[in-house]
Amino acid sequence: MRISVRTGRRLAVAACATALAASATACGGGSSGGGSGAAGSGGSADEIVLQTNWTTGGQENKPLTKALADFTAQTGIKVKVLENGDDLNQVYETSLLAGKEADVLLVGLLEKQLDWVKNGAVQPVGDYLSQWGLTDKIPASAITDWTDSDGKLRGFPYAGFTWPWWYNKALFDKNGITIPTTVDELVDAAKKLRAAGVGPVAIGGNDWSGQKIFLQIMESYMPAEEAKKVFAQGGTCSNADAMKGIDLFTKLRDAGVFVDGVEGLSADQATALYMSGKAAVAPMGSWSYLSTDASVLPTTMLGGLPTVPGGPYTKPTAYEGSTSAGWWISPNGAKKSDAVKKLIQFMYQPAVLKAMVTDGGVVPPVGTQVDTSAVSNPLLAASVSDLPKNVDWAVMPDLYVPADVGNPMYHATSTAFTKGNDSKAICAAVDQVYQAAK
Repeated sequence: MRISVRTGRRLAVAACATALAASATACGGGSSGGGSGAAGSGGSADEIVLQTNWTTGGQENKPLTKALADFTAQTGIKVKVLENGDDLNQVYETSLLAGKEADVLLVGLLEKQLDWVKNGAVQPVGDYLSQWGLTDKIPASAITDWTDSDGKLRGFPYAGFTWPWWYNKALFDKNGITIPTTVDELVDAAKKLRAAGVGPVAIGGNDWSGQKIFLQIMESYMPAEEAKKVFAQGGTCSNADAMKGIDLFTKLRDAGVFVDGVEGLSADQATALYMSGKAAVAPMGSWSYLSTDASVLPTTMLGGLPTVPGGPYTKPTAYEGSTSAGWWISPNGAKKSDAVKKLIQFMYQPAVLKAMVTDGGVVPPVGTQVDTSAVSNPLLAASVSDLPKNVDWAVMPDLYVPADVGNPMYHATSTAFTKGNDSKAICAAVDQVYQAAK
């Protein structure tokens, strides 16, 4: 399952984004007729052009392809699919300036897409929510995530993600160690795992994954609204609760909770350590459920970052989000609202949603009512059933950390994973990234 949190590959959209911000009229204008071009829309009301970064090789594409074929068979409306992968933003915005953009997009909410409605790149869909009978099909929390600062709903949330901490219970049991639920227990477990020759917690300390886990630990003492403010504005050095979280991070780091060399690891390398049994714990997301190595699949227990005394959370914390993929409507698509309405309503039918989860490994936004009885992967099943009951959801940074801060922060958080850097040095490095972006 592809996740829509930021990765190390920033999408190249600067030229078109500048043009969009300067002229929303130019982006929203243009005829819906003409050739398709790179991502163009045809003028026919019985054809919808769908642009997505769900590519043919992805597991989620299988139920999508079948659903679109079934839709055409039932309605007679053809769906032309354009796959663009990580180039989707650039291709879409370029075609938008020519008035030849796709009608509908199935893509996540991150970085430049956060301002697509404000820039006129897509149509707000709030009015359609009740008109098309979707209010009861999408959790209120997902609607909140997809609503911009002007109160406009950017798109219809469709796919979410969970990002728990994975515990290899077999390694804990073999060495007589209890799965930790508090940070003190985590420190003690790490010492015992090391004594048994097993790496404790594997994290990609040199990329986006380490950044997210650093921030998860940093917010351990912060109420949700306080965490959102710090993520959006910085100022970690001057925030007492953020500093308590960074102090906790350095305590865990210096106690050997993270595997050796964590500051140089990528997410893929950290995942490999867990999948090979060389590390007993790893924070990994739902995008890894279907590809989990058979040797650790039955022994993995999903949980969260253990609790801290005096923090706002009563259970271990994990991340979740509703931003992996959603349905967006372009200016061209708004001209075909009847056909687009039929497509969107079809894709939210219970049978289609069930197939997306069962056959595609698509994690619906938490709270979505989906039949998961046929899910065979135990981690995916646990993710949508047991996990929400066993953890508290920490604030996911990506809707709040500015786009021009996220990537530069990777170096700062890599510094944090390096022993010898104290809390003051770490918070200063993080705050410097925010200052540079202003």
